[in-house]
Amino acid sequence: MSNKKFFPIVLTLIIFILGCSGQTQKTKEIDVRVGLIGLTMEFLKNTPPQRIFEGDKFPVVIKVKNAGAADIKDKQGVLSLAFEKDYTKSVELLQSGNVQPFPESNIKNTAVFDLEGRTKINQKGGEEVISYNLVSGRVDPQSEFHSSTVIATLCYPYETILDSTVCIDTDISNLRPGKKVCKLQDITFTNGQGAPVAITKIEVQMLPSQESQQSSGGYGKIVPQFLIFIENKGNGLVIKNDAVKEFCTQGKISHEKFNTIFVKAYLPGIDEKGERKILELDCQPKEKKDSTEKQGYVKLKDKKDLIRCTLKEGIDGKQDTYSSPLKIDMTYGYTQSISANYLIQKTAR
Repeated sequence: MSNKKFFPIVLTLIIFILGCSGQTQKTKEIDVRVGLIGLTMEFLKNTPPQRIFEGDKFPVVIKVKNAGAADIKDKQGVLSLAFEKDYTKSVELLQSGNVQPFPESNIKNTAVFDLEGRTKINQKGGEEVISYNLVSGRVDPQSEFHSSTVIATLCYPYETILDSTVCIDTDISNLRPGKKVCKLQDITFTNGQGAPVAITKIEVQMLPSQESQQSSGGYGKIVPQFLIFIENKGNGLVIKNDAVKEFCTQGKISHEKFNTIFVKAYLPGIDEKGERKILELDCQPKEKKDSTEKQGYVKLKDKKDLIRCTLKEGIDGKQDTYSSPLKIDMTYGYTQSISANYLIQKTAR
């Protein structure tokens, strides 16, 4: 074969290989549900200025970023600005399309907003700049200046979702011959799920059902149970998800609304009608002891706690051991604060 004929063939092969390589990179899965952060915020440089004079109008600008995997929707994100009222004449929120004042007209220092979380397309997450103008008050007559502080507090509902794979071992006594397709074992998670509240470990247990073995052909049923370990890995505080606006507008909530998380868990199974579907596990404890709902309730102590979720319907013991998807969904509120100092200088009188 001549060099002239050989060259086009080689060139075609190179283009084909490069094309396949490009496709492989494009289809590579990106997991956005990693990390231990939800929303972050920072004051923009020189806002507030380090030094101002009595009666000056000055900016306070906060950049808020959603570095986690959950979206803030329906203007449920809240940012509140706190300052010394004796040394501040007025405060004004500068509105934008996505940043609006708090619905109650008498609350001037609070903004509400939406903010998209990280996605496969936007891997950095959404961000928003929230701007205020403040007017400084007068310094005490006996002083030449006054050191003041402004505090920005974020409050927002958030969600932690974990999708994992667990081993459903239907032969817990190891009586059947042959090798199992998976091994019953606990699972640890060190990288978080793209949220400040993280699942750190799941202890997997297969319990024999109290149901008579004869009723299932001598095999009985196996009841999967999961001990789910939860921890607040962020720098803020967990609050009840319905206390978000209350905390940011009033600055306080009742003690029982702190450190509260609601947990739901799901596993494929067969319902009472014999149909295959995704079943919700029964999680304990519950917020109300007499509750019939399957949602569980966690009250963190020292930023940690655990919850027990069980598939009460059980798994038919005649099935072979198999791997199964497990989904856990946690909802809660979160709050965090930052502060900045500035100096009010007395003007000549």
